[in-house]
Amino acid sequence: MDAMAMRCLSSLPLLSPSGYRNARAVVRTHPANCAAARRRIRTHMSVATGGEQALTAQEQFQEPDYGVVSIHHVGILCENLERSIAFYQDILGLKVNLARPNDKLPYRGAWLWVGSEMIHLMELPNPDPLTGRPEHGGRDRHTCVAIKDVLKLKEIFDKAGISYTLSKSGRPAIFARDPDGNALEFTQV
Repeated sequence: MDAMAMRCLSSLPLLSPSGYRNARAVVRTHPANCAAARRRIRTHMSVATGGEQALTAQEQFQEPDYGVVSIHHVGILCENLERSIAFYQDILGLKVNLARPNDKLPYRGAWLWVGSEMIHLMELPNPDPLTGRPEHGGRDRHTCVAIKDVLKLKEIFDKAGISYTLSKSGRPAIFARDPDGNALEFTQV
């Protein structure tokens, strides 16, 4: 065990014998989970002693125990798969991921690369109303894609006749909707 794990265990005698064994097992098998073990220990100590133990700023912003890596894909509903692929591929320039199986699901779909992540287009009924949505996609559910040049995308939208709004905060971002009314944000990084 590393020094951090040993420090985690230093307060364990205040716990019940089973709590001590469980926390020790967590730290022994997953030393990276030490912060989570400390939070559990402090919770047990607080309950046992009636005292509040504040977490440090570092402890509050620890990575979740289950190991978040990134967003893998975003699912977007569409009424007509071919129309949506034309928008995402021909207008936005995304490439279809041909390695993803489309015949394994009970509906039609396509996977499109967005950097190392993907958009999963799913031809399914959309439960959301298409009318009454905010004009500015930033005030609606939206998917945000990081891009290099907002002005170039603005030119593409202008040429294709696609409606858009610019970021209300003044940062370099543009909002548009796909053919099914799904809001998309493109922010310059």
